[in-house]
Amino acid sequence: MRIECPNCKASGTMNDLEIPDDGMMLACPRCKESFRVEKPRKKATSAFATNTCPSCGYSTFCEEVFDECPHCGMDVKTVAAKKREEEALKREQELLNRNCRPDTVVAVPLPAAAKAPAAPAVKEKTAISLAGFANGFDPVAAVGWGVAVWAAVFLLVGGWEVIGYLGTDIQAQLSEQSVEPVSAWQVFWGYGFLPWVKLLYGLAVLSAAFGFLQRATWGMQGVQQVVMASLVLAPVYEVGLYVVWIVKSIAPPWWAYLVEGFSALLVSALWMVPLYFLLLYLKADSFKRVYQQG
Repeated sequence: MRIECPNCKASGTMNDLEIPDDGMMLACPRCKESFRVEKPRKKATSAFATNTCPSCGYSTFCEEVFDECPHCGMDVKTVAAKKREEEALKREQELLNRNCRPDTVVAVPLPAAAKAPAAPAVKEKTAISLAGFANGFDPVAAVGWGVAVWAAVFLLVGGWEVIGYLGTDIQAQLSEQSVEPVSAWQVFWGYGFLPWVKLLYGLAVLSAAFGFLQRATWGMQGVQQVVMASLVLAPVYEVGLYVVWIVKSIAPPWWAYLVEGFSALLVSALWMVPLYFLLLYLKADSFKRVYQQG
């Protein structure tokens, strides 16, 4: 800035940065007169004017603003423009990185003529094997194979009794012991009916177990129906045996009726209690979710 002595009018120049903000006292080299020099205040001329320099951090700590930093001489507009460019480049880079991720790829819709009809989803059938236990306990495999073993027992027992059923020989033996002749239907209902029921029941249970292990919808329904049918057949079967015992027995004591009746109830309970809890387990939502997941 240009400095002039108020006494002798001698003049000279001085750097504005060398003058403190509150001014300074100078002595004229010609007339030795002392005078005070105030720091010139630059007026803001643009929208970028500020009271704090974005480069060096200098601040006027008041409402006075400047376009050029009085401390470092940096142009505020230039610094602000540079920062805007850096922020724009950073946003473009983030947008580019986000668009390049595989999970954010935007699918471009095809024209209506180029769209092919979507094929219906086909659920892959689950192979029936013991591999379901390889990675730990599998409740579906456990129930399915348990029902299959149950079916195998009834198939073996029913098949063995059907093969061993000789209706003609039994009819002849009973006719010799009876006053009246015994018909073939009487022999069948007395000795051949239950073996066939056991055999057909085993086939039905085995079919339901096959669908259940494949995790088919009808497999779940089949096993539930088999369990519900067993809940009914178990007590009916025991009551039937109890009635047959009463008919065939000859004047048993009174306590024998109680013992046989209690035995029928106990055996029925041993069948019905686990079947009941198995049915509740099959109808649970948690088991259904595991079954549907395959």
